[in-house]
Amino acid sequence: MSKTPFFYISLKTDVEICRAAAPLDSKAAWEIESLLVKIFEYGDYSFRSALSGRCHRLNCNFFLAKCQGKLIGAAGCLLSHRNAAVSILGPVGVDMEYRGQGIGTKLIGCVIGFLKKRNCKAVYLGISNGNPTASLYKKLGFKKYQGIVMRRLLCSEKEFKEDFVKCSDTKIRRADWGDFPAIGALMSLPCSIYTFDFRQSIFSSRYVEPDRFLSVFPEMMKAFQKYGGFANVLVSPGSKTVVGIAQVGRLPGQVRRHIAALDFYVHDNFIEQAERLVRTTIRGSASLSVNRINCYCLACDNIKRNILETLEAEQIAVLPENACINKNLVDVLVYQIRSRYAAY
Repeated sequence: MSKTPFFYISLKTDVEICRAAAPLDSKAAWEIESLLVKIFEYGDYSFRSALSGRCHRLNCNFFLAKCQGKLIGAAGCLLSHRNAAVSILGPVGVDMEYRGQGIGTKLIGCVIGFLKKRNCKAVYLGISNGNPTASLYKKLGFKKYQGIVMRRLLCSEKEFKEDFVKCSDTKIRRADWGDFPAIGALMSLPCSIYTFDFRQSIFSSRYVEPDRFLSVFPEMMKAFQKYGGFANVLVSPGSKTVVGIAQVGRLPGQVRRHIAALDFYVHDNFIEQAERLVRTTIRGSASLSVNRINCYCLACDNIKRNILETLEAEQIAVLPENACINKNLVDVLVYQIRSRYAAY
């Protein structure tokens, strides 16, 4: 079990709530995961990996509801050990037999109280369209943010935006699991630049409301592990907030192992530093031993096109009307990176 003590909160005479923090032993982690998989019949990320502490720099906490020793409900949150300003709420689930008794509300309240004590500024969650539990989250202060993403600020809007104030003294470092909450929050911000990924079909939420949230980052990290690749993040100096990301990874399949795909996404206030972020990422791609780096770009994305052309990328193909943006079919341009930093 975790070295972190359990804190008990009386809900009813026969129900108690306690907190468990990763790393948990395999038996305790499996008990929580079994309940959640039973409720949802799927997992957006590996609960067991997060609960066992295998996700480097990712702080995973669960509040658990138990009745006579039986686990009947759980609410989790993910935040970075490096910077707790942004957190992801979820999963949250209560056994069917015990619903309608306020257990879910109490569990979420415990999570919010826990995050406030750690100076968290914003809590995000992903909930499918039409999910009836959206009304519960609204009662608890969450508002629809972008698409399936809901958000609750634990500070003023002005204070939250201060983390994204334009500055030039940013740092670039390799992304890790601790960046899961911050990158998820960044990808749901309505920024002007598009991000385009054939495998995940992700666009800027300024133009297309996101229909995926929790699974995006884990899928990216698992693809890196399986095929080879990495991501760099652009971090603001004072708040340590992630304001940009660039990823490069090998394409799946033996036939295409010599090709890597590049993509990047940067907050509007830091567009001027996107070139440095992308250049650094291209330079690091030498470790992948690929002889070609492609970047897929929407024809209407002038920001991304300008950055690529500044980096001497060459347009090598056009995929006509290959993407649907706001019910309009848009051409996809394929750029090939020609840089002295790429490994040819």
